[in-house]
Amino acid sequence: MQAPQKENRLYYGWIVMGVSFVCLLATFGMRSAFGAYVASWEEEFLIGRTQVSLISVLSMVTFIIFQPVMGRMIDRYGSRLVLTVSIFMTGTGIILSSLSSSIWQLIILYSLIASIGMAGGSTVTVTAVVAQWFVKKRGTVMGLVLSGMSFGQFIMGPASVLLIDNFDWRFAMRVIGILILVIVTPLCFFLVRSKPQDMGLKPYGAVEDVRSEKKNKTEPVENVSGEILKGFGMSIFRNRIFWLLTIPYFVCGFTDVGLVSTHFIPFAEGKGYASFLIAAVFGTIAIFNIFGTVGAGFLSDKLNRAALLRFVYWLRAIIFILLITVFNNAVGLFLFAAIFGLTERATIAPTSSLCAHHFDDLSLGVVFGYVSISHHLGGALGSLIPGALFDITGSYNIAFILAVIMLLAGGLLVARVPDS
Repeated sequence: MQAPQKENRLYYGWIVMGVSFVCLLATFGMRSAFGAYVASWEEEFLIGRTQVSLISVLSMVTFIIFQPVMGRMIDRYGSRLVLTVSIFMTGTGIILSSLSSSIWQLIILYSLIASIGMAGGSTVTVTAVVAQWFVKKRGTVMGLVLSGMSFGQFIMGPASVLLIDNFDWRFAMRVIGILILVIVTPLCFFLVRSKPQDMGLKPYGAVEDVRSEKKNKTEPVENVSGEILKGFGMSIFRNRIFWLLTIPYFVCGFTDVGLVSTHFIPFAEGKGYASFLIAAVFGTIAIFNIFGTVGAGFLSDKLNRAALLRFVYWLRAIIFILLITVFNNAVGLFLFAAIFGLTERATIAPTSSLCAHHFDDLSLGVVFGYVSISHHLGGALGSLIPGALFDITGSYNIAFILAVIMLLAGGLLVARVPDS
């Protein structure tokens, strides 16, 4: 029997969404702060930037591998257990990472243990939670929850820079890990519920509980999905539009999650900027992320989506050129942060919308899963290659020039995608 939902009471799903927001803030925020630790790890372990970048690469590879695993675990055990265990692993892994006495310990503790936790506390789990709890306003709720990624970048990046500057990297990781462990983990365990039926509630906006009817009508769902995957598993890779979306999205990952998230802070430190200024600039990127994400979603419904993506890629290319040429002071650094922030996640909405438009007869989740993997792979190489180039040349200029070339090419490719 379902308990009646009183309209004058706060719907419990909003509490679950609030905790999901905090989870993304914690996991993505810690990942986005990676660049703050680069210089400290080089000095501590007497290694080059290539070896430090390898930590980031392995972390992303772990993230890629375990995201689908976590999706399967959610289906079997529910979002509550997956979120709780994942956040616990994230906090524990970060605390243990602060105790590392060698680069190999750091790889095991951060790139494996903490990163497995981050994969379980990622958008995969949050998407499942939103889908279970909300029917009405699902898109709006998803946008609000996903903004936790930007807020995490806004808080964790600057906080890490300032803690390292005033104490050391071990203290910074210890503080962040403890906060995640003792605050976020209990929130998940005590407040998150996998689905509203666990509390005798209906999904928000559901007129009637038709879940059981739908389940009966689509009884062999796993077999049907298997047939769908068999049908297009190979053919999707022969689709020209798929590659016109996937290759630019790889470039997007190379230039944002890879190059900027991993190397921007050490780039700015190498220019001699003060830690407080770098923290403020990194926070500015996060703030403008929010405007760029929301704005791109709105414009995707109004403008040609392929043209919008081309504009975003080319604008990012231009701002990289300006960063290594004329933006050589504090004002220039803030201008870079504002413009880059507008573009950093502005590719998500038009790319996913074009995927939905061109592959609506296939499994959209799998299609966009492939496209997203290309973004993560781009991020991995975007961490490794600039680090190696820095060790060879002592500068990030070649890495930024390479990024510019890739962005210009990506803009040309995505512009060939039909919008209708």
